[in-house]
Amino acid sequence: MINARRLHRITRAIATLAYLSTGACTNDEREILTAEQLTRGLSEQTTARAAILANAGVEQMQVRFLKTGRSGVMLQEIRRAGLVTWLSSDGASLQTDKGLLRATRGFGAGLMAVDLEQSHRRIFAHAEGPAERFHSYLTGNDETETRTYHCDIRDRGNRTLTIAGQGITTRLIAESCVNPDQSFLNLYWLRATDSRLVQSRQWTGPYLGTMTTRLQVTP
Repeated sequence: MINARRLHRITRAIATLAYLSTGACTNDEREILTAEQLTRGLSEQTTARAAILANAGVEQMQVRFLKTGRSGVMLQEIRRAGLVTWLSSDGASLQTDKGLLRATRGFGAGLMAVDLEQSHRRIFAHAEGPAERFHSYLTGNDETETRTYHCDIRDRGNRTLTIAGQGITTRLIAESCVNPDQSFLNLYWLRATDSRLVQSRQWTGPYLGTMTTRLQVTP
């Protein structure tokens, strides 16, 4: 069990997370409403884990799932070989590659892995043209099903974002993808100074739908 003093510190840290989540994410090319914590009624173990990361001052990312309205702040937990794992306060996680979604865990039907090499190359080179991506999902029978999407990547030009009261010049890259059963639009705002992905709208799959993200960054 957690003693009263430690529980107070944890509660204060989680409250800080909730406060920090009051900036905007994105919906299409517009800003959406402020974020809230992803879940409530958290276990002591997962709450403590999130609080330790928050107290360490790790990087934070605002996340919102448009289909369900669930939203909140996720914390950078692991960075390895170019991949970043982000942790929510309830123990769910996302894995990204320079901001591009690679996998989800703990949110329900899982996006096990994404092969997005072609999209990755075009997006960060601002290179318009076709690309294919491959999504592997966990089915209800605990089997993995891979779906292929044919995508078209376009450069929509400069956009200015306002984050923490500061204007940030970005380049907006759009990725339209289809297969025989599904279609989706991904949007990526790349910071002009270094092409870092600071804001996005990305498809996670039919279960969770579209996810928006925003980093707490400076110009």
